[in-house]
Amino acid sequence: MKKSIVYKILAVVLGIAIVVVGMKDVKMYLSGKVLNLNTATKDDFKKECIVEGDINYVVGNFAIYEEKDKTLGITTSKRKTKYYLVENLSMDELKRIMESDAEDYTYPDNYFAYVVSASSDEMKDALDANIQGWMDYYDNKTDKMPEPVHFEGKLWREPTESKYKNYKQQALDKWGFDDNDEIAELKAMDNRPGKSSILVIVLGALLALGGLAFIIVPLVLGRTKKTDVEYY
Repeated sequence: MKKSIVYKILAVVLGIAIVVVGMKDVKMYLSGKVLNLNTATKDDFKKECIVEGDINYVVGNFAIYEEKDKTLGITTSKRKTKYYLVENLSMDELKRIMESDAEDYTYPDNYFAYVVSASSDEMKDALDANIQGWMDYYDNKTDKMPEPVHFEGKLWREPTESKYKNYKQQALDKWGFDDNDEIAELKAMDNRPGKSSILVIVLGALLALGGLAFIIVPLVLGRTKKTDVEYY
């Protein structure tokens, strides 16, 4: 098979994949529903949707996923996605924890933790600052609790790679999460669907249709040329 045909088929497949994935984002956007992170329950984290709210307590960062773009074997750019574990505790609840004896404290009935993935530098910096802020507070370097991190994004599936799962489990063991039932099913990622999601679908469709056109048109023209051939 010629390389040109392979590239055209890949364009069609890629275009269709973009449309399929993009449709979910568009569906979320057009529904107009936004889940409030501050009132969400663990059961709410079973369905993909748009989310928005404040993150008050970031337990820590447990994994980093890095993508590299290379040209002629030389790395030209890098993209990093950081994975964090977050608890759904309100600021009032956090103050109650700090004021109570650790042995006597009981978590609220609606307590759960969830994974947050952040790819934007702004969100990564904010989440890292929250972690450092709580460390400084625990070490009595400051008497002020860190500011909440305002988050906008969507609920999405977590990675399924074994390496990711191992990093996550090691972190849960380290941070004292003996019961995985406390962890929500879906993660929150900082990629909120919007009008741009519709544009992505359009571009995906154009890519797929363009690939199909470059495959079909030459075949049609080839057949036409063959039927027009005359011998004399």
